[in-house]
Amino acid sequence: MGQVDLTTHDEWQSALAELPAAPDIHLELSELTFIDTHGTLILVEATNQSAEGRRVVLHNPPVTLVRILELFWPSLPTIEVDRA
Repeated sequence: MGQVDLTTHDEWQSALAELPAAPDIHLELSELTFIDTHGTLILVEATNQSAEGRRVVLHNPPVTLVRILELFWPSLPTIEVDRA
């Protein structure tokens, strides 16, 4: 994917809207090199609009994403970070 910034917010939001209605969603983000705060907000809003009890697991997210989540949403139950 590359980057989620002002130029790709609409594409990111559209991609997240297409996530299946499964109890657990796993996103491999090793190719995501950067995400800004608004892109992270789009992710948080997409997970909060999902079904009750659904969880999104982020595999290999960029450091910027992890830091933004820790700063603004430190105990968000709908997103889990897998740094393995």
